[in-house]
Amino acid sequence: MEKKNSIWRNQNFVPYFLANALSNLGNWFDFVAVLILFRYTWQADPMLIALIPIMYAIPSILLGQFAGVFADRKDKRKLLIYSDWIRGGLTLLIVLTTSPWFALPVLLLRNAVGVVSFPAQQGLMRSIVVEEDIMKAVTINGSLYQLMKVVGPLIGGSVTGFFSPEVSIVVNAASFILSGLILLKVEVKHQAFQENEVQEGKEASSFLTSWKEGWRIVLKSQVLFASMMFGIVSTLTIQMIDTQIVTLFSEVFPNKPEITGWAISGIGMGSLIVVLYLNRLDEILRYGWFFGMGSALIGVMVLGFGFLDHFNLVTVALGLSIIGGVGNGITFTAINYLIQKEPPQEAIGRVSGIVDSTLSVLFIAGPLLGGILISQFGVLLAFKGIGISLAVIGLLGIVLQNYIWGKRHTFSKSQLEREAYPEIEKGGEQV
Repeated sequence: MEKKNSIWRNQNFVPYFLANALSNLGNWFDFVAVLILFRYTWQADPMLIALIPIMYAIPSILLGQFAGVFADRKDKRKLLIYSDWIRGGLTLLIVLTTSPWFALPVLLLRNAVGVVSFPAQQGLMRSIVVEEDIMKAVTINGSLYQLMKVVGPLIGGSVTGFFSPEVSIVVNAASFILSGLILLKVEVKHQAFQENEVQEGKEASSFLTSWKEGWRIVLKSQVLFASMMFGIVSTLTIQMIDTQIVTLFSEVFPNKPEITGWAISGIGMGSLIVVLYLNRLDEILRYGWFFGMGSALIGVMVLGFGFLDHFNLVTVALGLSIIGGVGNGITFTAINYLIQKEPPQEAIGRVSGIVDSTLSVLFIAGPLLGGILISQFGVLLAFKGIGISLAVIGLLGIVLQNYIWGKRHTFSKSQLEREAYPEIEKGGEQV
């Protein structure tokens, strides 16, 4: 029991956790409020509303990898503080806008400023959490994220309905500002970054070299590369059916529109339950079980949804949602643990930026591909096909995990330096 609770005695982890909680809660408050503001206050048409998630995804796609390099080269705590405060100011600016055409650029700018947060958070956590507590930290943060996915929209929607969308948006602005203030309490003695770094025999790594270095780490590590591929498959599948669940349920349960919200909450609840359970583990030894099982369970959910026309039971739909949520939570935990554990500490920002930007592409590609498949084959058949494919991929990941993941490739700082600066090894001078 003492070992399990040791992370809460870490004086730096507690403010880090509280700041993360405020940011997540504010984000979900904000997203619901922005949707309501666009539709109910400004009477925006569906195509304009469809641009909102794109404003969230585009910055990560275009800037995610470079934000990772930037986070590795700078003080991560300061980056998070300034990012929170700037986003807080831009969030207040949304309240002052009078048209969706003014609000969209502000959303884009705000999310561009926030791109650095994910790699900076990942790098900062590795700097303040000891090696044996990494799994605990990952699952605690994962539990927080999944809890906010369930609670945030419910509270945000209620506050918005009782007061106004502007009130919820102001709450998010306040949460960003308070999050930055709390992060001031975090003290990092041995943070790995390369700001103003001058080493004997060479100059500091260029931005482009650092970016290539991050990709080299991902591509040379079979564990990182195979895991990212599985994460891509799972995320793409979820995004293909995420926005189309309402289409499926409108066909299967035409007189029960509330089922859509229940199913989405069920997915979040399943994710929360399994992440809380995984907090018991000290480490992940076999990634194949996590990524394979996660993919297989999500596949079971999607496949089961495709047969709802035969069962037409609300309890079956909710049960399948929880099963899929468990798979999503397993995959989510594995990806975040992977980012913390596999790359060297000084490259966590770059690796997390690569993962974040790659997965963000799927937030645009997934819904488009899902819409095409459903238009061609119908919603039920499309769900069956997607579900079978993902379940089979997950089972193959479990059975063939020794071949797919292979042995871990451990990178040391000296190895990174040799690969980034081959001329040092040759005894020559950098040109």
